[in-house]
Amino acid sequence: MFQQLFEKGLSNSTVRYAQRILSVSMEHARKYHYIENNPARDIITKFGKQGKPPDPYTTPQMQKFMSRVIGTEWEIPVVLAGLYGLRMNEIIGLRTNNINLEKMQFGVVEQMPFKIPPGTKTITEMAPTKSNDRILPITEETLPYFLRQFELIEKQKDLIVAGGGEYYDNKLLIAKPDGSPYRRDRMSANFGQLIRHLEMPHILFHDLRHTAATNMHQLTGGFYTVGEILGHTLKGIGMSLGISTNLEAVTAQYVDVRLERKKTVLETYHKALEPRKPDIEKEAPKQDKKKSSEMEL
Repeated sequence: MFQQLFEKGLSNSTVRYAQRILSVSMEHARKYHYIENNPARDIITKFGKQGKPPDPYTTPQMQKFMSRVIGTEWEIPVVLAGLYGLRMNEIIGLRTNNINLEKMQFGVVEQMPFKIPPGTKTITEMAPTKSNDRILPITEETLPYFLRQFELIEKQKDLIVAGGGEYYDNKLLIAKPDGSPYRRDRMSANFGQLIRHLEMPHILFHDLRHTAATNMHQLTGGFYTVGEILGHTLKGIGMSLGISTNLEAVTAQYVDVRLERKKTVLETYHKALEPRKPDIEKEAPKQDKKKSSEMEL
């Protein structure tokens, strides 16, 4: 049974927790002489402290995953985590006033506090991020997701107010229908259910961040730029990608990463996720083009 739980992708701690529940139950049965021994305690299965982390999704897997979450409440969280590499608390703490659609960029300058009480409706103070003043470009591929989310927020607000309810305007990009904040632990638990429901390979929500890092690096080789996008130190991005590098050998030309360089790396990855459309104009016969022109006249 434990082996089957492992094969489903459950973590060591989760399987160990199941073992403890069974062990306590069967120990009572042993004391009352229903069974002679406790099979859940006398096992040879070893539970390590940490198992091998799941492999990040490849670009084709991300395409498949995105196709299944488009139009759902998971659409924009998956975009921010799997396409930009944001952390969970940065995502649920991203405010609309830090998003500039005209300049096509957003700032990751604050995050949701790690522990907010259940039932919290209003956030009075955000926590600082690990990296200060992280500005990221909104690409042409991700702009529609941001626009849809802004439209959804306005619709939810109007419906809540029209129905006589109270809307808590925390200015969060991702929030409950009444504007109140999501809790990190609930989002993580719900994501696990989503993965199982969609029958996708098991990963944790944080592994979408590793997915973004890995795919961007494989497509562009922009080691330092990927680190800047993720808000990592050089050492941190090296550990995330499993790359051993002499950090002291990084020259000054890579230290100053401009917004344009971030945009180039992000666009390369985001365009790789977009399905390629055939060039109809090139494939169309010349005769058809002429007819089309005559119809337009």
